[in-house]
Amino acid sequence: MKGSGIGMRLLAVAVISLTLIATSDCAGYRLSNNVWPSFYNLTINIQGDTTNPGSTFDGEVAITLQTNQSNLQEITLHKDALDISSCSLYNQNGLLQQSVATTSLIFDQETQQLTVPLSQALTANVNYTLHFQFTGTVRTDLVGLFSASYVEPESGKTKWVLLTQMQRINARLVFPCFDEPALKAQFEVHIGRPNGFNSISNTRLKATTSDAANNRYVDHFEVTPLMSTYLLAFVISEYSRVQGDTELALYSRPEYINKTTFSYKVGQQALAAYNEIFQLPYQQLGNDVLQFTSSPRFPHNGMENWGLIIYSDAVLVQDAGYTDGLKDLEFTTRIVVHEVSHMWFGDSVTFSWWSYFWLNEAFARYYEYFMTHQLSPEYQLDQQFVVRQLQLILRTDAVASTQPMTSLEANVQTPAQIANKFSSIAYAKGASIVRMWRNIMGGENFEKSINSYLKEYHLNSTKPSDLFTHLKENWPAQPAVDLDEFFTDFTEQEGYPMITVNFTEENHRAVLRQKRFLSNPGDGSNATILYTIPITFATNLKPNFQNMTPGIYFRKNITQVQLNSQNALDWIILNVQQSNYYRVLYDTPILNNIQLALTQSDHSSIAVENRAQLIDDLFNFAYAKMLDYAEVFQFIEYMSKEVHYIPWYAAYTGMERVAKRLTPHQLTNFEKYLKDITAAVYAKLTVNSRDYDVPLDVYNREMQVSWRCKYQNTACNNDVKISFEGNVEQPSPDYRETFYCAAARTTGYTRVLELYQKETNSAERDLLWKAASCTREYRNHYTTQILGNSTTVAQKTTGLAQMYEQNPNLISAIFSMITEDIQLLYAALGSWSTTAEVLSDLADYFTTTEQEQQFSEFIDKNSALFGDSALTLKTAQSTVSTNLQWADQRLGKLVNFLASRNSAAGLTIATTLLMLMSTLISLLLK
Repeated sequence: MKGSGIGMRLLAVAVISLTLIATSDCAGYRLSNNVWPSFYNLTINIQGDTTNPGSTFDGEVAITLQTNQSNLQEITLHKDALDISSCSLYNQNGLLQQSVATTSLIFDQETQQLTVPLSQALTANVNYTLHFQFTGTVRTDLVGLFSASYVEPESGKTKWVLLTQMQRINARLVFPCFDEPALKAQFEVHIGRPNGFNSISNTRLKATTSDAANNRYVDHFEVTPLMSTYLLAFVISEYSRVQGDTELALYSRPEYINKTTFSYKVGQQALAAYNEIFQLPYQQLGNDVLQFTSSPRFPHNGMENWGLIIYSDAVLVQDAGYTDGLKDLEFTTRIVVHEVSHMWFGDSVTFSWWSYFWLNEAFARYYEYFMTHQLSPEYQLDQQFVVRQLQLILRTDAVASTQPMTSLEANVQTPAQIANKFSSIAYAKGASIVRMWRNIMGGENFEKSINSYLKEYHLNSTKPSDLFTHLKENWPAQPAVDLDEFFTDFTEQEGYPMITVNFTEENHRAVLRQKRFLSNPGDGSNATILYTIPITFATNLKPNFQNMTPGIYFRKNITQVQLNSQNALDWIILNVQQSNYYRVLYDTPILNNIQLALTQSDHSSIAVENRAQLIDDLFNFAYAKMLDYAEVFQFIEYMSKEVHYIPWYAAYTGMERVAKRLTPHQLTNFEKYLKDITAAVYAKLTVNSRDYDVPLDVYNREMQVSWRCKYQNTACNNDVKISFEGNVEQPSPDYRETFYCAAARTTGYTRVLELYQKETNSAERDLLWKAASCTREYRNHYTTQILGNSTTVAQKTTGLAQMYEQNPNLISAIFSMITEDIQLLYAALGSWSTTAEVLSDLADYFTTTEQEQQFSEFIDKNSALFGDSALTLKTAQSTVSTNLQWADQRLGKLVNFLASRNSAAGLTIATTLLMLMSTLISLLLK
């Protein structure tokens, strides 16, 4: 066993159970601030010659610490799922001060705190070293120290990787430590690993020594910078360095040497870009190496351990012809750029407590989109951000369960409360608020503030007020605003505002009023919250959609804002490029005039982000019962002239919630509506790729084909059929699944299934399986594939979901087929709980009272079979009732609108045919 380097002789002792104490509901989860660590000397040894699940490890850690309190009689830190075999305290001279009996250690299971009682009080401001020996188990649940496996292609052997995930509070699963983000320290790591393996950690490898007695080698790593415990990482594997040099290296399986070139180059570009923009180069942060690696099993896309970023294989590895489409490459670029940004935001400068977690992730998500836009502008991620981040979080942030970006520290104590901060509020809302600040300040001022913030708090931890101080230093002087109030309105208050707009004074004045937007105003949320709102706008007289500097702030102490115009206005559009965090509801005359402007032959003068904003806002106002869906569908008829991906993304996001609630009969009219408004964009894109396509064309084509073919558009299905039958090569990875899915609905099912059965690439097999399950030959697919023995339970549940999700007019038929003999499905899935989950998900697509009745009868007849899982069916039954009630209350006018529109179109066609026939008869009689 490698010593800890403090000049002591360690004795192996038997593991003795610790004293356990009970805790109350108000247990203190935070460590006291009277002791803090400065250095960890950590050794982890893997026992045996394998990294299989269930392996054990032993370790020792020497923690250098101080106290600011005289006569301190105990030290409290964290540990979880570790067996402590020895505990000792050494004084500043390295001499033993106390051997602490393990029986006297006090462990609080709830707070995961370990208290070390001291026989001799500590002296303030003096270094001590607390030493532990311990053992633990290699886990399988992707936290702490865990293992993952893969199959080596040449030999077919199973290989194992052992790696760490310390975030959120999982360092305590690996070694006793002060596991709070503000308690930064340096780490010197030593890894004892089996012969034939190697290890990497946060810093550069310093030396390797032999531990022949235990048939292993010990790798010794350089000391880390000051950092939080959750950033410590190491990997033990048979990987090798497949890319890179001494500054940026990529470690992976040897067969990935040609499949990681792209991700490595993105890493180089991101590192260079951040070095320049932050004016604080990475190597000046305190760590002279940055390493990438990946794992076949990992709980996240990536983890920003300082100097050792661990990704999932799906991010780092591009498999030619399978995972190298534009969407795949964009995804890899975004995630790599995101994680590299954390070397500054999160690693060098860290939030002081989990209630401020957004200080890490808001900036990482912001740069994920906008630094990637700088590096790869062809993806137009500045525009994609609006629909994929901002509009997504506006929906989430309008429900009762939302939370503020910043929570009171007292409200973020327990592991569950800490986990709750890892939400889209920290990521997507945080990034949206950062974008708002940047657009108001301008790029140059924003970068000045960020750079000064990063420099001042290098190797330190911060609170939001520290960031705000630096933002204020470069904030524009005009228009005047209380910046503290503006910052905290959007970070310490949950939700966001909506602004209503109407014209007065014969259209010479726009009157603005604000209130909090709630998706369900009666859900008990606080509807009285107000915000300080930056107001930007464009009008038909001044259609400037580039200026995102607010002309005025809507302050909380006024009831309305008036915008005056010398000349009468036709329309006004607030929130230029949707750069700020609010919704806008226009009165009917303004909305009609905006629609009229959008139906002009060239509506590109209205920013594409604002076209998407109008659509998304209207759908959400309809959901909140502020508009009728009929008005929304009337408005988006302008999209018969819309060909841009961004507005269509917003439209399909809104339509998805509505289409799911339409009955099969009502869907017929919806399908006709969809065919009409998508005609132009479909004609422009077609089903076949073109050499001059830009990424958004590719994404748009995939989306249009998916929707048109799903909703029984004859032209779409025929086009896919012709292309599929005449194309011997694989379609692009970007729309392969959609293309195959559409083909399987027509005559291509057998061929898609054959492709699935022949495919050896696991990712491609999953894709082809999902596509084959789109078939309308549902009974054959269910009997031979779902109920067959050749597919896993996961494939069966995925396949079933595809069958009904992709064929909405077959819901009743599929339900009847499954419930004819529910024992068959139970036998295939292996449990009544999984069977109940499948039926529950299927029931969420019910749209008729007949389906509801059939489901109720099934539950009455079969609930005894399901045992405890019958509760899942009862809950689904209640959801069906709620869904039908919602559709009955909210979609009546829309259903009538679609029906009358279809009837009017049919009448027009019939009248035209009669006129043609009349003309023809007249000609024949001459």
